[in-house]
Amino acid sequence: MSNQNQEIKVENLEIPDRIKKDYIDEGITELNPPQRKAVNSGLMDGDDMIVASPTASGKTFIAELAMVNQVVKQEKTAVYIVPLKALASEKYQDFSERYENLNVRISVGDLDDEGKGLDNADIVVTTSEKLDSMLRHNPSWIHNIGLVVTDEIHLLTSPERGPTLEVTLTRLRELLDFQMLGLSATISNSSELATWLDAELVESSYRPVDLEHGVYWQNEVEFFTGDEEIDEEDDSSAPEGFKTGAEVKKQEEKKDEGRTEFIDDVHGRGVTNIIEDTLEQEKQAIVFCNSRKGAEKSSDRAGKVTDNDIDYQERQELEEYADRIVNVLGSPTSQCKRLAENVRKGAAFHHAGLVTEQRNLVEEAFRKGLIRTVSATPTLAAGVNLPAFRVIIRDLKRYTGSGMDFIPVLEYEQMTGRAGRPKYDDRGEAISIAKNPGMKDEILNRYILGEPERIQSKLAVKPVLRMHTLALVASKFCTDMDELLSFYKKTFYAHQFEEMSEVEAQIKDVVDQLIDYGFLHEEELEATKVGRRVSELYIDPDSAHRMLQSLEKAQQKEAVKPVSYLFMLARTSEMNPPLRVKDKEWSDYEQMLMDARDYLLESIPNEWDVEYESFMNSMKTAAMMQAWIGENDEEKLMNEFNIAPGGIRAKMRNADWLVYAAKELARTEELDTDKDLEKLRIRLKHGIKEELLSLVKYDQIGRVRARKLHDNGVRDMEDIREVSFEKLKKLIGKRTAKKLKKQVGEENIFDRENIMDYFD
Repeated sequence: MSNQNQEIKVENLEIPDRIKKDYIDEGITELNPPQRKAVNSGLMDGDDMIVASPTASGKTFIAELAMVNQVVKQEKTAVYIVPLKALASEKYQDFSERYENLNVRISVGDLDDEGKGLDNADIVVTTSEKLDSMLRHNPSWIHNIGLVVTDEIHLLTSPERGPTLEVTLTRLRELLDFQMLGLSATISNSSELATWLDAELVESSYRPVDLEHGVYWQNEVEFFTGDEEIDEEDDSSAPEGFKTGAEVKKQEEKKDEGRTEFIDDVHGRGVTNIIEDTLEQEKQAIVFCNSRKGAEKSSDRAGKVTDNDIDYQERQELEEYADRIVNVLGSPTSQCKRLAENVRKGAAFHHAGLVTEQRNLVEEAFRKGLIRTVSATPTLAAGVNLPAFRVIIRDLKRYTGSGMDFIPVLEYEQMTGRAGRPKYDDRGEAISIAKNPGMKDEILNRYILGEPERIQSKLAVKPVLRMHTLALVASKFCTDMDELLSFYKKTFYAHQFEEMSEVEAQIKDVVDQLIDYGFLHEEELEATKVGRRVSELYIDPDSAHRMLQSLEKAQQKEAVKPVSYLFMLARTSEMNPPLRVKDKEWSDYEQMLMDARDYLLESIPNEWDVEYESFMNSMKTAAMMQAWIGENDEEKLMNEFNIAPGGIRAKMRNADWLVYAAKELARTEELDTDKDLEKLRIRLKHGIKEELLSLVKYDQIGRVRARKLHDNGVRDMEDIREVSFEKLKKLIGKRTAKKLKKQVGEENIFDRENIMDYFD
């Protein structure tokens, strides 16, 4: 970050002592080029700004300068928007440590609140979805916002997150007068984005460490800088510390004499060679793969190499991490054991199939240098800050539903941006594996020399318009059709495409649909009571309509079972993607669907109808949830439904919110289903049968301990009071037994022989 010729010194800016400790004490005393550009372009004067520069170029520090300026000087609240909860946690931790005298808060959880406790916040770290949700409640604290930082603002082009971010920014700009700061990767139409936001554009290609792009093919790596190709035949032209192509090939031939048994494909062999070279330089590497299975297989291979690089002390520490990873779940799965075994060898895989605690442990051990390589899916590139000296891109294609297609250039740049650690390396290396001779030139032209794609608005999708249109009307932000259309004309979509006739037609269709659902009044553009509640609950109006219809039928049915409600949940858009029924499973799930017919709250279509396949997939999704509340462990669910623990947790979080929303909707419409839904919500949370409901209400009693207690005759409060402490200790451990006894008011009532054991 240092540059001898720069004039603007960090110490000349009014910033907290903690920043000086973090930056100046480390020798970072001057602003780097994008930071200097931002300050010179009016950052500290409150000007709106888009900063487009590579990963690790110091964009967060630009945001910090703006935050301090607004919070300390202007006494305003700064909001920092990130795309993912994991990123929010990381930024919250960083800002909390750095700004010890400021009130830093994080808000990413409950989507049915206005931001409790944020009235006195100086800095609020949140996601766009959570901020959108809070705006629907019109909280008073938002009127003190002086700065909104949007990290990864180029994700406006994301079909999943872009529309909500776009509507939220448009709405904030209409509501408030504040400084807008967007942080973006390098994109080809950053000027278009800046024009939409009426913001200054600060562009820079600066990186604190040089990034060298290479291509591996037939045991050789060729590095490219700009449009110049490095001659790998000339030792002097290869980057210092890295083998020329000839040297790598020679090493490979020697290695192949006795260790070919674990190298079973070309790109796997290439990754292994590069990892070996990385370890010789005492560096770390991240390997990006196009699938979870690919990442796991890559990690298995890497472990056979990294295992020889671990010393005794490191092995002891890795053993501790492995034990924690394998015991995260109540009953370890084969995936848990596989990851733990890799970690013991100094390797790991990282993908959405892991639960959050496992991903956090992998990241922590990697940052400490204990884990030498992480094999990951591309989600890691867009997630937490986890740089490495070398990034290896094993797969540049992935399956998209219509075949294997090349990944976007922007995604390639996000992955390669992880190469090089500013505090430790003077350069980083990004090496792509070519799968065939022609791919070498393809990688060079498409990715290394290629332009990142233009970001494009994804707002014009009916489900998105349906949800946000209801929110705009329910919060009385728009009170008639003209205001509604006027709002959408201020979005990035309107700015990009100008022609709004198609969107206007869709908006009118959406309004008609919301009227049919009973969420808007027919006479005037105003939300009904239930429509307002749907908006506040932050669920798709279509999902709300389906659930309300199902809940009304539930009241009329004589027999309603858990599968009735589970199928209802599986039919909502929030549970997408559903579990897919494979051809070989079709007859089994068709029979299951027929067996459940009398209990379902929707009529089953004919098998030739278009909707029939959707019903089958919903049945499989409901069956997975049924298995979960039937106390089947994660391993069985993995084998039977092909869903990893991380996926199970994600589905259960969505299901939990939907059940809560269903309860609220039922209460609003005065439907008597509250008791059944509350039982189901607790069962989904813990993965238990109904007979354990009376036990899991106690702190630290989950599905495993509750089952132990129940099977040993401890089934309710009276049993807990009556059972001896000695027996309880054997069942659930001394510490938990103490807490359980205390919760039922029995902490001081033990027989004499156990009283000292309790208090020790």
